[in-house]
Amino acid sequence: MDYMAKTEFDKDRVLSRVKKMMTLANDAAASEGERDNALRMAHATLAKYNLTMAQADASGVKSEETRLQDGVELREHPWMRTVASAVAKLFFCHFFYTNHGGNRYKYTFIGKESNVYTAQEMLKYIIKSIDSEGKRWAKKYAGNASGSDWRSFCKGAAHKVYYRCVELQEAAERTPAAPGTALVLASVYESERQANLAYLAAAGIRLKIGASRQRSARGAGFSAGQDFGGKIGLSNQIGGARTRKES
Repeated sequence: MDYMAKTEFDKDRVLSRVKKMMTLANDAAASEGERDNALRMAHATLAKYNLTMAQADASGVKSEETRLQDGVELREHPWMRTVASAVAKLFFCHFFYTNHGGNRYKYTFIGKESNVYTAQEMLKYIIKSIDSEGKRWAKKYAGNASGSDWRSFCKGAAHKVYYRCVELQEAAERTPAAPGTALVLASVYESERQANLAYLAAAGIRLKIGASRQRSARGAGFSAGQDFGGKIGLSNQIGGARTRKES
């Protein structure tokens, strides 16, 4: 089998399918079930693709898909880092963030092009969903679409999303081996993790763990957020990383 031709073709096809799924996930007219299914399909598609790529590598045909770093600039809140960390791991990427002045941060993903694209789109979708629903809930509950009630809701939703991502990854890692190979998805996750760390080192980027600014939250907002987070298809705060590039 010409794995190189197959994987190069698949990359374009995979990105096209993921774009369609994310369009559906962002469609306000779509039902929660449709959104959930679209996001699960996005992960299943990418997981299958990464397994196929690993199978090609194991057969001695190296993939030419670019490993890169790319990011999204956001007005940073600690709960957003929880989401970004979970999404990065689920979609075979490494995540870190850097301050771009004031409260503007760049959320950067490292990984294969298709994985980075999907992680970015998923992050934007989930953050937008949590933020919008959090404002709607806080306005109805307390008459104010921002402030502590909104933050509590967002923390609860991010907490739930994090654990749902973990559960989805663990279930995927139990995926049977690809036909004709001993590879399992768990080994692909580990090989991608190592490759991303090697890319990080080669780029001369050293990360340090920053103190978490995420405070514990409970109450009506946190509970409502968890309920909502359980409906987003696809916490514990993973310590943020601040970066500097060594000369």
